Amino acid sequence: MTAEQKKSRALQLGAALIGLSLLGALFWKVGITEVAQRLYHIGWLAPLVLVPQSFVALFDAKGWGYTMGGSAAARQLSILQLSLTRLAGEAINNLTPTANVGGEAVKVYLLRQYGVTSDVGAASVVAAKTALTVSQVAFIVLGLPFFLYRLDIGYHAWWIFGAVFVLAYGFVLIIVRWQQRGLVEKCIGWLRRRFPSWNRLAHWQERAKHVDTHLFHLYDGDAKDFIAASLYHFLGWAVGAVEVYVFFTLIGIQASWMDALIIETMIQPMTAAALIIPGALGVREAGGVFLCRLLGIGEGAGLTLMLLKRAREAVYNLIGLIVLTRAGYSFFPEKTPPA
Repeated sequence: MTAEQKKSRALQLGAALIGLSLLGALFWKVGITEVAQRLYHIGWLAPLVLVPQSFVALFDAKGWGYTMGGSAAARQLSILQLSLTRLAGEAINNLTPTANVGGEAVKVYLLRQYGVTSDVGAASVVAAKTALTVSQVAFIVLGLPFFLYRLDIGYHAWWIFGAVFVLAYGFVLIIVRWQQRGLVEKCIGWLRRRFPSWNRLAHWQERAKHVDTHLFHLYDGDAKDFIAASLYHFLGWAVGAVEVYVFFTLIGIQASWMDALIIETMIQPMTAAALIIPGALGVREAGGVFLCRLLGIGEGAGLTLMLLKRAREAVYNLIGLIVLTRAGYSFFPEKTPPA
């Protein structure tokens, strides 16, 4: 193991320990007894915990399908195949500190097994990630005025919403413009200048041109497909708010739909800020506890809510890992199929 690999491992381990420590501190503060009592309240209705996310998976898979253009192989993919492929990639994103990038390469690899070329697959995951980000930003902006109103500062801080809206619009515009100007090829070109002895980059740069062409056509020629993808991903985020409401109902907490929307929207930036920690462990739970306390719901309910989300996530991550192993994907670097 090289010094760079050791440093990376140490960083990953340190981030995971920080997350575990934060989670342990939350249990110490809130108390395990209250959480256990609320979980016991669910009883035989426990399988319902998995239901909302199944709709999220289908909406996200449908949105991803719209980013694949007119590829013949892509058109033959069923919504179930897309959904399982996406679950496999997201399992890697959730379980490893790869800043939600490692799982995208896995998706491209699995798409190749269905006959989708690497160019189309790579372009689709870039576009789908963009559509997912755009819809997430729109979802957060949607929840912000409700959050301000709930804190009774909505009428006095309208400029906050305006500023966030302008920043969100600018952010979306920038990431789309970058991709329209050959972002992938420019990134490979930068790597070639940085690592001139890396011969494989020349081959990748040629592929990058095809990826950029697909992205340019998606944003300019068939913008309706990108819009449709963003709308389906937005529905997925919206179902996340439904999930919060269902979880509160299962543990015997009376919360409004507005509170459920606020929690789901405001937890997104908190989770995104902890990309270095695998699965945002501890950070997401702390965010949920903080938001629930702020809304008057209670810290115990907040921690229980986040633990239910973790349990649901673990089940779907397991499904994703099973998909990976059945596809013959190896978790060991030396056996990983070449890109």
